[in-house]
Amino acid sequence: MIPLTFSATLLVILTVLIFLGLGQKIIKGMRLTNNSALIIILTMILGHFLPTINLNTHFALNLGALGPIFVVVYLLTTTSKFERIRALLVSVLVFLLVFLTDKILPLDPGLLDPVFSAGIFSGFLAYFWGRSRRSAFIAGILGILITDLVNQLELWLIGIPQQTIIGSGGLFSSMIISPFIAVLIAEIMGETRERLHSVLGGENHE
Repeated sequence: MIPLTFSATLLVILTVLIFLGLGQKIIKGMRLTNNSALIIILTMILGHFLPTINLNTHFALNLGALGPIFVVVYLLTTTSKFERIRALLVSVLVFLLVFLTDKILPLDPGLLDPVFSAGIFSGFLAYFWGRSRRSAFIAGILGILITDLVNQLELWLIGIPQQTIIGSGGLFSSMIISPFIAVLIAEIMGETRERLHSVLGGENHE
């Protein structure tokens, strides 16, 4: 799993970039304002300073994980019904792909480690299914969260005595990194498509 310091550093860098006016195209692609993008990032930064609390002998909750979950709820409730359904369906597909690759591939699958694969799958699926950066971001969080909950349920069903920590430190960092990987991939694909269209369009006019 990605260490907390890395995810916190990434968020601070993103905050500075937004203050400097960079990344405007990505923010616009997610249909966000600068202020709402900053609130989302600051919410995630705050999560790094929240503790884990024991709910009972079997379950604990990392309060920091509530930050990304709050962001998902915000993004889902401030978009269209069609976008909402698409984001949720992409999230389910991401979960299935992450879960299956985690079971099938060796212990060290490289880029298809769940830490990275959720973001990779989210970016590609969301782009091909509507070119949506917002859906990519949502699926990057939900896909890996659902995978972790299912894995925890699997351990509980086979009787392994282990306390379930919802949003544990490693998972929390992955929930921070994954959506940004997803948006970056969707943005790169969008830029590549636009450049190819421009080049091919220019050739057709010659």
